[in-house]
Amino acid sequence: MVCDTIVYHPTITRLIKFFDAAAGREKVLRLLQYLCRFLSIEKGGPTKQLERQFLLIRKVLRFLKPLNYLKLASKVYDNKLAGDAFVRYCNVWKNLAFALYLALDQINLLRMLKVISSTSLTGKMIPKWTNQSWLLSLFLGILMNGRKIQIAQRHIDEIKNAKKEGSGKDTDKDEEKKVLATVTKERYSAIRKLLWDSLDSLIVMNNLSYLKLDDGYTGLIGITTSLLGMQDLWKATE
Repeated sequence: MVCDTIVYHPTITRLIKFFDAAAGREKVLRLLQYLCRFLSIEKGGPTKQLERQFLLIRKVLRFLKPLNYLKLASKVYDNKLAGDAFVRYCNVWKNLAFALYLALDQINLLRMLKVISSTSLTGKMIPKWTNQSWLLSLFLGILMNGRKIQIAQRHIDEIKNAKKEGSGKDTDKDEEKKVLATVTKERYSAIRKLLWDSLDSLIVMNNLSYLKLDDGYTGLIGITTSLLGMQDLWKATE
């Protein structure tokens, strides 16, 4: 009886659902990877080796994942009636850039598994193009969410101004409250994603040697964005 209570507990059910998905396992491995990078400033060698192993497993889990983002880009492009045109096009190109990043990363995986040999192309140019594609995707995400914040703020201001100008019916006021709550939530979500993409862009710029951050800082940034990703996936299991 006690065993059944534990097994069928809602939290345990959500936890099973979270780890049952490849995305959930990949996010946990990402957290562990950046935790190892952070700890490497103290521990050195052993944590560096663990970091590489976690990275390799993540790349395996993401095999063929570019197809997901190509499909998502196609869906966003086909939905011509939805939302702001700037947001839509940024979203399309963001997903295409991320699909390219994941596709190039499959070549990095094959190199790490020694399926293909390490040359100047596979060992230097492909990793560089991989990070540049990721950075482009993040930059487009920042632009997209910046625009979303602008649209949401304008909508919030319009609702607040309408409130000041007229009393209206109670039913209208209730509807206004619901709309205001929805738009405020959308603004928060866009701000959160903008900060998330901005933090990840620091990691990529460091990979490309545009910045000179040590492992402690990149580890902390990676831990933060990994937790944000896990939080989103955890909410999706509700």
